Formats: sequence, structure tokens, C-alpha cells
Amino acid sequence: MKCRAVGPIFVFCIAVAVAGCETDVAQSRYATLADARVDHLFERGWLPDLLPPTATDIHTVNNLDVDTSTGSFRFPRSEGPQLFGRLARGVPEAPFSDWSIRVASYEMRGFSLWSYEEGDSQWAFFCLAEVGVCEYTSWTR
Repeated sequence: MKCRAVGPIFVFCIAVAVAGCETDVAQSRYATLADARVDHLFERGWLPDLLPPTATDIHTVNNLDVDTSTGSFRFPRSEGPQLFGRLARGVPEAPFSDWSIRVASYEMRGFSLWSYEEGDSQWAFFCLAEVGVCEYTSWTR
């Protein structure tokens, strides 16, 4: 097999193409709600400040290019009513082409569907209250 030298212009074009495809994503993990507060998670607006007091294993993935966020957190089952009392039943329409498929997948797996809005931000929460876990997706309207 013969190897050919690749020209500098070709390498430059590939580098520019790859750089143009990168997205600006910020991920954060917090062991406890207190850790998330210390890092000012809620002030940044990626997750509303409504998690139960002893929420744990908080994970956020924020796409800064398109202003969306996904993540999850855990909570004691006993604190579920406090959380769900701050959310609205059901999830709104979302600007994602696969949204109805995502929602149906959560429903088929037994997740309850909740929503929350604040300013221009909208959150959809998919929760399994019996195990104390929620996953979420958010976007700006």
C-alpha cells in the first residue's frame, strides 16, 4: 500500500471544517444540591431552583450554541410531592423534530411528564417518582 503526502491546503481545509462543526457544550456534575448552589447553577438559568432539598447526583449538559440543556437528578421518594407541587402536569410542545418520539418513549417506560416555565425558558421533566429520579430537557422559546 502506497502512502501519499497530504498537502497543507487540504489539512487546513479539514481543520477549518472540523472546527466549524464543534459545539460549545458545558457539563456539570454535583453530588448534592448544596454543591450546585455553591457553583451558582441556578443563577445561570440551566435548571430552575426547585429541586428537593436533599437532591443528589445532579447532572447538566448545556449546549450554549442552541441554548438547550438536558440532565438529571435524584431525590428521596418522600420529597417527590414537594417537587411535583411546583411543576405543571404534562409537557409542552418543543422545538425538536423528534420530540413526540422522545415523549412517547418516556411514557412507555412509566415516567410521569411535568413542565415548568420561567421567563423565556421552558423545561420538560420526565420522572420516576417511585425511584426518585428525574431527567429533563430545556430550551428557550
